[in-house]
Amino acid sequence: MQRLRTYTVEEANRELTRVRPIVAQIAELSALRPDLEEQLRMADYAIQRPGANGSDRERQQQAQDAVHGAEEELLKAVLSLNSMGIQLKGPLEGLIDFPSYRDGELVELCWKLGEERVEHWHRIGEGFSGRKKL
Repeated sequence: MQRLRTYTVEEANRELTRVRPIVAQIAELSALRPDLEEQLRMADYAIQRPGANGSDRERQQQAQDAVHGAEEELLKAVLSLNSMGIQLKGPLEGLIDFPSYRDGELVELCWKLGEERVEHWHRIGEGFSGRKKL
């Protein structure tokens, strides 16, 4: 069993240099994913029609490769956060939590893509709506 990695506010803020591009990639891929999946659905439909040709099959393969590539990159990014003990809470918004202790209680330091620093926290289970200023 792996021990829970916790962060002080200072440690979490130092990690933002490394975390920010990972979270930005997750948000970008998460936003792109529905369009890629729609392109794949359309390509799948096109190759099932009478008269489908090699161009249709090539388009379907490209769409399939794009979806799988995006999924693979998204998984790598999420695993990268997980390996640091950071929890992804909102992929589209770029919302993450750093486990931390506050007055002896296990809490989560809350950061969202676009914020300069980690300046919020909430109790476990309260989520974004329960965030409070540090």
